[in-house]
Amino acid sequence: MIEGDEVIHEVRLPVAPDEAFEMFVDPARLVRWIGISAELEPHPGGRFRFEVMPGQFCEGLYEIVDRPHRLVFTWGWTAETMGVPPGSSQVEVTFTATAAGDSTTLRLVHRALGPDARQLHDDGWTRFLARLMAVATNRAPGPYPTETPEERARWLSMS
Repeated sequence: MIEGDEVIHEVRLPVAPDEAFEMFVDPARLVRWIGISAELEPHPGGRFRFEVMPGQFCEGLYEIVDRPHRLVFTWGWTAETMGVPPGSSQVEVTFTATAAGDSTTLRLVHRALGPDARQLHDDGWTRFLARLMAVATNRAPGPYPTETPEERARWLSMS
Protein backbone atom coordinates (compact mmCIF):
# COMPACT_ATOMS: atom_id res chain seq x y z
CA MET A 1 0.00 0.00 0.00
CA ILE A 2 1.22 3.51 -0.75
CA GLU A 3 0.77 6.10 2.01
CA GLY A 4 2.10 9.51 1.07
CA ASP A 5 5.65 8.98 -0.09
CA GLU A 6 6.06 5.58 1.60
CA VAL A 7 5.34 2.04 0.48
CA ILE A 8 4.06 0.09 3.48
CA HIS A 9 3.30 -3.60 3.82
CA GLU A 10 2.38 -5.65 6.85
CA VAL A 11 2.06 -9.43 7.01
CA ARG A 12 1.73 -11.96 9.78
CA LEU A 13 4.16 -14.84 9.45
CA PRO A 14 3.62 -18.12 11.34
CA VAL A 15 7.19 -18.14 12.65
CA ALA A 16 8.94 -16.52 15.60
CA PRO A 17 10.68 -13.15 15.04
CA ASP A 18 14.17 -14.67 14.99
CA GLU A 19 13.16 -17.01 12.15
CA ALA A 20 11.48 -14.18 10.20
CA PHE A 21 14.59 -12.02 10.70
CA GLU A 22 16.83 -14.79 9.33
CA MET A 23 14.74 -14.90 6.15
CA PHE A 24 16.07 -11.39 5.45
CA VAL A 25 19.73 -11.80 6.40
CA ASP A 26 20.66 -15.39 5.50
CA PRO A 27 21.48 -15.57 1.75
CA ALA A 28 20.12 -19.12 1.33
CA ARG A 29 16.84 -18.20 3.03
CA LEU A 30 16.53 -14.86 1.24
CA VAL A 31 16.76 -16.36 -2.24
CA ARG A 32 13.96 -18.77 -1.44
CA TRP A 33 11.55 -15.83 -1.67
CA ILE A 34 13.37 -12.94 -3.38
CA GLY A 35 16.35 -12.93 -5.68
CA ILE A 36 18.29 -15.59 -7.50
CA SER A 37 21.61 -14.97 -5.76
CA ALA A 38 22.62 -12.89 -2.75
CA GLU A 39 25.69 -11.46 -1.05
CA LEU A 40 24.81 -10.24 2.44
CA GLU A 41 26.91 -8.71 5.22
CA PRO A 42 24.22 -8.12 7.88
CA HIS A 43 25.95 -5.70 10.22
CA PRO A 44 25.83 -1.88 10.34
CA GLY A 45 27.80 -0.62 7.34
CA GLY A 46 27.73 -4.07 5.72
CA ARG A 47 26.78 -4.42 2.08
CA PHE A 48 23.90 -6.31 0.58
CA ARG A 49 23.48 -7.15 -3.06
CA PHE A 50 21.09 -9.56 -4.64
CA GLU A 51 20.18 -10.41 -8.18
CA VAL A 52 16.46 -10.07 -8.77
CA MET A 53 16.65 -11.40 -12.31
CA PRO A 54 19.65 -12.09 -14.53
CA GLY A 55 21.66 -8.88 -14.68
CA GLN A 56 19.29 -6.86 -12.42
CA PHE A 57 20.76 -6.17 -8.99
CA CYS A 58 19.45 -4.44 -5.87
CA GLU A 59 22.10 -3.22 -3.51
CA GLY A 60 22.65 -1.07 -0.48
CA LEU A 61 24.12 -0.91 3.00
CA TYR A 62 22.78 -2.10 6.31
CA GLU A 63 22.18 0.81 8.67
CA ILE A 64 20.58 -0.92 11.66
CA VAL A 65 20.73 -4.62 12.46
CA ASP A 66 18.85 -5.15 15.73
CA ARG A 67 18.38 -8.92 15.72
CA PRO A 68 15.53 -10.06 15.79
CA HIS A 69 13.53 -6.85 16.07
CA ARG A 70 14.50 -4.40 13.36
CA LEU A 71 16.44 -4.17 10.14
CA VAL A 72 17.12 -0.93 8.23
CA PHE A 73 19.05 -0.77 4.98
CA THR A 74 19.50 1.51 2.00
CA TRP A 75 18.12 0.27 -1.29
CA GLY A 76 18.58 0.84 -4.98
CA TRP A 77 19.11 -0.74 -8.36
CA THR A 78 22.33 -0.94 -10.33
CA ALA A 79 20.38 -0.34 -13.57
CA GLU A 80 20.04 3.43 -14.02
CA THR A 81 16.78 2.95 -15.92
CA MET A 82 15.06 1.78 -12.72
CA GLY A 83 15.33 5.36 -11.43
CA VAL A 84 16.39 4.33 -7.92
CA PRO A 85 20.19 4.34 -7.63
CA PRO A 86 21.84 2.25 -4.90
CA GLY A 87 21.56 3.97 -1.54
CA SER A 88 18.88 6.44 -2.63
CA SER A 89 15.97 4.89 -0.73
CA GLN A 90 15.58 3.14 2.60
CA VAL A 91 13.79 -0.01 3.74
CA GLU A 92 12.87 -0.56 7.39
CA VAL A 93 11.57 -3.95 8.49
CA THR A 94 10.29 -4.56 12.00
CA PHE A 95 9.58 -8.00 13.45
CA THR A 96 7.11 -8.03 16.35
CA ALA A 97 6.15 -11.20 18.19
CA THR A 98 2.43 -11.78 18.56
CA ALA A 99 1.02 -12.31 22.06
CA ALA A 100 1.36 -16.08 21.75
CA GLY A 101 4.97 -15.70 20.59
CA ASP A 102 4.60 -18.27 17.82
CA SER A 103 4.14 -15.82 14.97
CA THR A 104 5.46 -12.46 13.84
CA THR A 105 3.93 -9.28 12.54
CA LEU A 106 6.33 -8.07 9.88
CA ARG A 107 6.05 -4.44 8.88
CA LEU A 108 8.03 -3.17 5.90
CA VAL A 109 8.29 0.54 5.11
CA HIS A 110 10.11 1.64 1.96
CA ARG A 111 10.94 5.37 2.00
CA ALA A 112 12.40 7.99 -0.33
CA LEU A 113 11.04 6.58 -3.56
CA GLY A 114 9.98 8.92 -6.33
CA PRO A 115 6.36 8.84 -7.55
CA ASP A 116 7.10 6.53 -10.49
CA ALA A 117 9.13 4.13 -8.38
CA ARG A 118 6.54 3.86 -5.60
CA GLN A 119 4.02 1.93 -7.70
CA LEU A 120 6.69 -0.41 -9.05
CA HIS A 121 8.02 -1.15 -5.57
CA ASP A 122 4.54 -1.51 -4.06
CA ASP A 123 3.80 -4.15 -6.70
CA GLY A 124 7.17 -5.81 -6.17
CA TRP A 125 6.87 -5.99 -2.39
CA THR A 126 3.31 -7.37 -2.73
CA ARG A 127 4.56 -10.19 -4.94
CA PHE A 128 7.69 -10.98 -2.97
CA LEU A 129 6.07 -10.83 0.48
CA ALA A 130 3.47 -13.31 -0.79
CA ARG A 131 6.39 -15.57 -1.69
CA LEU A 132 7.84 -15.01 1.80
CA MET A 133 4.52 -16.04 3.33
CA ALA A 134 4.52 -19.23 1.26
CA VAL A 135 8.06 -20.09 2.34
CA ALA A 136 7.23 -19.34 6.01
CA THR A 137 4.29 -21.77 5.81
CA ASN A 138 6.42 -24.47 4.14
CA ARG A 139 4.65 -24.13 0.81
CA ALA A 140 6.26 -23.76 -2.57
CA PRO A 141 6.39 -20.04 -3.39
CA GLY A 142 5.18 -20.60 -6.96
CA PRO A 143 6.85 -19.31 -10.08
CA TYR A 144 9.40 -16.62 -9.58
CA PRO A 145 7.89 -13.32 -10.78
CA THR A 146 10.25 -13.10 -13.74
CA GLU A 147 9.81 -16.73 -14.82
CA THR A 148 6.66 -16.23 -16.86
CA PRO A 149 7.14 -14.65 -20.29
CA GLU A 150 4.77 -11.79 -19.45
CA GLU A 151 6.52 -10.90 -16.21
CA ARG A 152 9.99 -11.23 -17.72
CA ALA A 153 8.98 -8.84 -20.52
CA ARG A 154 7.55 -6.43 -17.94
CA TRP A 155 10.75 -6.43 -15.89
CA LEU A 156 12.93 -6.10 -18.97
CA SER A 157 10.89 -3.11 -20.13
CA MET A 158 11.73 -1.35 -16.86
CA SER A 159 15.47 -1.91 -17.17
